[in-house]
Amino acid sequence: MSKASKRLYEFGPFRLDPSERLLLRDGNPLPLTPKAFDTLLVLVENSGHLVDKDELIGRVWPDTFVEDGSLTRNISVLRKLLGEDSTDDQYIETLPKRGYRFVMSIRQFEGEELVVRRARVRIVTEEEVEDGADGLATTRERLNLSEAARSLAVLPFKLLGTDTTEEYLGMGLADVLITKLSNIRRIIVRPTSAVFQYAGWSRDATQIGRELRVELVLEGTIQKLNDRLRVTVQLVSINEAAPIWADQFDEKLADIFEIEDRISEQLAAALTLKLSTAESETLRKRYTEDSAAYQSYLKGRYFWNRRSPDGVNKAIECFEKAINRDPGYALAYAGLADCYNIAGFWVYLSPEDAFPKAAAAATEALKLDDTLAEAHASLAWATLHYDRDRQTAETEYRRAIELNPGYVTAHQWYALLLMQEARFGEASSELRRAQEIDPLSLAVNFNIGLLLIFTKRYDEAIAELRRTLELEPNYFIARSFLALSYWFKAMPEECLAEYQRCVDLSSANLAALGFGYAITGKSAEARAVLHELEDGVGYAYVSPVSLAQIYLHLGETDRAIEYLERGYKERDPWLLWNKVNPVFDSLHSDPRFQDLLARIGLSA
Repeated sequence: MSKASKRLYEFGPFRLDPSERLLLRDGNPLPLTPKAFDTLLVLVENSGHLVDKDELIGRVWPDTFVEDGSLTRNISVLRKLLGEDSTDDQYIETLPKRGYRFVMSIRQFEGEELVVRRARVRIVTEEEVEDGADGLATTRERLNLSEAARSLAVLPFKLLGTDTTEEYLGMGLADVLITKLSNIRRIIVRPTSAVFQYAGWSRDATQIGRELRVELVLEGTIQKLNDRLRVTVQLVSINEAAPIWADQFDEKLADIFEIEDRISEQLAAALTLKLSTAESETLRKRYTEDSAAYQSYLKGRYFWNRRSPDGVNKAIECFEKAINRDPGYALAYAGLADCYNIAGFWVYLSPEDAFPKAAAAATEALKLDDTLAEAHASLAWATLHYDRDRQTAETEYRRAIELNPGYVTAHQWYALLLMQEARFGEASSELRRAQEIDPLSLAVNFNIGLLLIFTKRYDEAIAELRRTLELEPNYFIARSFLALSYWFKAMPEECLAEYQRCVDLSSANLAALGFGYAITGKSAEARAVLHELEDGVGYAYVSPVSLAQIYLHLGETDRAIEYLERGYKERDPWLLWNKVNPVFDSLHSDPRFQDLLARIGLSA
């Protein structure tokens, strides 16, 4: 973009950069969803003028039907982000039943020219009301971080050369550094799940950093020659778009541990972080001295992050190989537990085949090292879904968060337990914390949509799930619950279309389409799906709860109860949602359903 065409807007301590889609406060980027950014941009471009609600919705959501609540929520988020309180419309004025006006003075830069635009004088009437919505507190407030705390993304290291068999090294080294650095409480580190998509990246680190909404990016390359490694790293300031520290490390492949230790320690020094004794020990901690075991572990994490059935199976093989080389390798046991947990929940394996193995691996990891937050969270997940021991699971989740407040998965999983018990306020707090750590997490943003469904706030759920799908259109679970939200809003065509798209993404989602047929009155199609699923051919495991949903909405309550009882016996993980899942609202007066809830620790 040429200088003449680049627009920048300044107001108060803020700068709005439309070309880079950034909102900065005192030079620091602020987290903002795409639609919230668009809302702010339209208001700023029309500063001093009323923007009608319908016009604003049309500009932000073109060719899409959106309820007023979506706009109201965006305005509320913007007000919180800009620092307005309930008595001061310093930036955005509400004109009841009409629209909004940006009232702060704007300084507009166009190339070298400075254009000053003054907003009109604001007149406040007694009728003016503040829109009500929960805003996000700042990351530092929510995570108890000091003012010196910074946000960092460690990108997958780029492998130089043509040997693709070593591709795992780049992702593996990044994953290990993320695990080490996330234990430092004065820095927020984006989790591996947030950066995995950039494996093999070729884009500028500054651009990626803006997408991930961080202040700093650590990037690097790995060059392997026979048994030696050369690792080059640089720490890039996103605000300055320039490196602020760089170094090069040459070691034998067997001494890769030394490279990790030196990168971690020198990075902490570059950030001028004063580490506690425990944090310093964590940075230097090695979970194995066996290079071959370590290589297998890195491969395991590489395959695990693919989150596919094939990837999980390969990861299990790698973690088991690492354990065979070093039976005292706690991190490898934790990785194995993660694999079996995801295989059980997403029915790559039956619950009987997955969760006991997950619990055993997590328990072994904790015998070797009780300070592993990941193992505590994995044990909690397996204990909850197989033993249905909610008290132990909650204790383990709390312990994981205590050990590593920046471990996003622990906050997210704990929120799910709280949701199942209808402890929605606590669940919301945990999800907000998780979102602050990883604002672009598909799972976290989807879980916020799930919470809105379970609290019967369907308009907001639709808006949240649509935002999630803007991040990843193929995220089928978000699409499935978007379909459900459409049904609760009496939008059957949109509902069925989304369920059909789920099956288009994967035939494993057939049960979702069967449910869609049932709730939209297509009984014959729903029964055809039931016939195929009950036959079971071609499926590793069919959730009895998914079949119960279909039968219930075909009017066959007794058959639905039978499948729920089968789900109880088979320890179907989806059974744990029955207390809050509105799909089963019609069963709450049935004593058999209440008895079932009591047996899984969820009685009213």
